[in-house]
Amino acid sequence: MARSMFATHLKWLPIGIGLSLAAPAQAMDSNLYLIALAGQSNMTGAGDVKLLPVGFPMNGPRIWNFTNADIWEPAREPIDSNDGQIDVVSRDRHPGVGPALAMADAFTAKYPHVSVGLIPCGKSGSSIEKWQPDMSRSSLYGSCLYRQKQAAQQGKLRALVFWQGGQDGKDKKTAKQWGKKFKTMVAAWRADIGNPKLPVILLVLKPGTPLQKYPYRDVVRQQQLSVQLPYLTKIETIGYDYNSDDIHLTTAGQLALGPVIASALPAP
Repeated sequence: MARSMFATHLKWLPIGIGLSLAAPAQAMDSNLYLIALAGQSNMTGAGDVKLLPVGFPMNGPRIWNFTNADIWEPAREPIDSNDGQIDVVSRDRHPGVGPALAMADAFTAKYPHVSVGLIPCGKSGSSIEKWQPDMSRSSLYGSCLYRQKQAAQQGKLRALVFWQGGQDGKDKKTAKQWGKKFKTMVAAWRADIGNPKLPVILLVLKPGTPLQKYPYRDVVRQQQLSVQLPYLTKIETIGYDYNSDDIHLTTAGQLALGPVIASALPAP
C-alpha cells in the first residue's frame, strides 16, 4: 500500500484554558491527551459501522470522546455522532467510521499509560472558507474552539488533525486560495488556543479523483503539498481503500489510515 508522509520538526509551548463541562458517566483520566478533529466528510467518516472488526478498539477503556452533546463518553463509532448534538453548524445526517478511533487505538497501544480524548468538529461538504476565524459558536471555527476549551478541563490539546479540501475543488480561484486560507486558519487557531506551536497534521487529498463536479481538486492538492508552516505534518491518503465514489474511505481504509496518523502525533 503506497503511503508517504512529510513532516517538519515540532517545538512546544504550554496551553492554559479552562471552562466548566459535564462530568463523565464513569471515572476517567483527568490528564487526557486531547486531539481536535476538523475538516469535512472523510474526517466525519463515511465508513460502515457494521463492518468494524470484533474487539475494536482494543484499548477502549483509555479512549474518550467529547461528543457533540458536549459530554465525555467512552469512545465508540461513529465518533462524530449527531446524538444530542448542540451545535447544529457541524451536524451531519449520516456520520460513519472515520480515522480518529483507529488513530487513538494505535496511539494508546504505543503508550500504555496514556489516555486520549477526541474532540470531533468535522462537517461534511465544508469549504476552507467555512473554517476561517470566527469566534461565534454558530461557525465551524468558533464551535470547535469553544468545545476545545471545554474539553481542556480534562487535559491538554496536543494536536489538530485536519482533513479537508475536496469542496474547494469546484472553483479554480477558490482552489488556488486554499493554502493562504489554511495558513490564516492555523495562525488563528494557535493564537486562540494559546499555543503558537500547536502541532497540526494535514491529510492531503489524493490525486486524480475523476469527478466533473470537482475539476480543481488537484489544484487544492498542490496547494496542500506546497504550503509551508512550522510544526506542520502532512500525510498522504493515496493507496487506501475507497468507496465507489473514489472520495470517501471505506471502514477498512479508515482503519488502515488511523495508525499512520497516530505515528505522526507528538509523543506524550
